[in-house]
Amino acid sequence: MKMNRRNALALAATSMAAPLMAAKFSPVAAKTYGPTEGKEIFPGVRLVERGTRDSHIKGYKKIVMEDVIYQPKGTSPLGDVMTDDMVCTVTEGELEVTAGDMKFTAKEGDVWSCGKGSTKEAATNNGTVVAVMRVINLKIA
Repeated sequence: MKMNRRNALALAATSMAAPLMAAKFSPVAAKTYGPTEGKEIFPGVRLVERGTRDSHIKGYKKIVMEDVIYQPKGTSPLGDVMTDDMVCTVTEGELEVTAGDMKFTAKEGDVWSCGKGSTKEAATNNGTVVAVMRVINLKIA
């Protein structure tokens, strides 16, 4: 192959990209919590506030992220209707969830939503390891 400017640039670009293609990427693990972190909201269930930020979504003033940590056999009973629209996911373990008229096993990575004023939710950790539900609250005030 005759080396000219175009071939030299192509070779340089290829050699710079090769290490990136060979690199092994690993996902970031969820934070592991100790048994006393956060505030106990039910026996075996604790709440850790992760952060708050102004919202750029019309109709919402703030976005609040919280982790709800369920020890094995920890449960949050079916309570009042949701005070905010929210999106939930399980970052660790799995939970038996009742949200409105849905009943399901939420495994790591599953996502669901609850509507303000219309959804009641309960969750139980029937497993032998800690489960974490990450909640993103969309607050209007």
